[in-house]
Amino acid sequence: KEVWSHARKLAMWWLVTAAALAVLVPLDGPPVLNSPVYSLATLNDDGSTNMQILTYATPIGIAPRTWALSLYRPTRTHANFASRRSGVLQLLTEEHVGLMHVLGGQSGADVDKAAACTQAGFGWVDAPEQCVTDGTWPADGPQLLPGCAAYLRLVQEDGDRLRAFGEHEMAVCRVEGMLEGLGE
Repeated sequence: KEVWSHARKLAMWWLVTAAALAVLVPLDGPPVLNSPVYSLATLNDDGSTNMQILTYATPIGIAPRTWALSLYRPTRTHANFASRRSGVLQLLTEEHVGLMHVLGGQSGADVDKAAACTQAGFGWVDAPEQCVTDGTWPADGPQLLPGCAAYLRLVQEDGDRLRAFGEHEMAVCRVEGMLEGLGE
């Protein structure tokens, strides 16, 4: 009888705790998400590299590998991507946390992001020579941020256009190449 009493108390505690955790609370803004953070590397008109933080990116197809990117309109990255229809999506790691303001809080029109990244110990690098030589990566692509978990070379689908969603535009892209572990 005493064991059952203890079991009932434990069950009641679990139900009360579960009910307390299930209470929904209204939010004043979007919820904080635990999602990957990327940097999108694009080429400027003069062929130099620009990078920007990008969090709205997701795979949407397996065969062929296809991703959707949401690009913030009033940025150099948006203009570059709209013009060249390509870029490199770089999956950042915790090591890159010090670059968030440089890559995401400032414009490449106002700040030399390459110099700031170099000063922080993340000087931009070219794609590995072997990948360029064997044709798996273009020689004329943007420079890359070392230490990323993965690099996806994305090209906007033929005939596709950027689609407006508020202050962002969405691009549907196919994966033309993948690298991992650069600079480790």
